[in-house]
Formats: sequence, C-alpha cells, structure tokens
Amino acid sequence: MKINPTLKVIAVLLLAALLAGPLQAKLAWNKKARVYDAGVTSCASCHVNEKPKKKDEPLTERGKWLLEQKEKRQAKEMDLSWLKDYPANGK
Repeated sequence: MKINPTLKVIAVLLLAALLAGPLQAKLAWNKKARVYDAGVTSCASCHVNEKPKKKDEPLTERGKWLLEQKEKRQAKEMDLSWLKDYPANGK
C-alpha cells in the first residue's frame, strides 16, 4: 500500500502543530507571570526542571507557594495574578 506524498506532508504538519500547542501555552504562562512577578524568567522559576513534561514534576519555592494558594483559595485553576502577593516577588 502506497501513501500519497501529499498526505505524508499533511500528517507531519498536523503532528508538528499538535506538539507546538503546549509549548506556546507555556510561553504564554511565562509572559503573563512576568507581569505580576519580575522574578519569573522561565519555567524553572516554578518548576525544578527547565522543561517540565508531567503535571506532577517537582516545584521550586515559588511553584509550591502557587500550589498552596490554589488549595487555600479552593480554586479550580491556578491564577498567575496571585504572584503579585508572593513574598519574594521580583527575586
């Protein structure tokens, strides 16, 4: 069975687009976080690993603080605006 070369190209482009989505989302998180805390420079500001792959990856003090705020406020999702109240804001 031969696969049309055009279909191969479309499949590769579709796969690339699907994989790029999460990366773009995380870049948007960093940009938004910097508005509230100048100390945020990358994913490693909240995650121990520079490029976290799993939801339960180890967190830095800032990441742990955000998680505590989410639980304390009984929020469904994390709100990066809470970073303005982070004790070491800007550091």
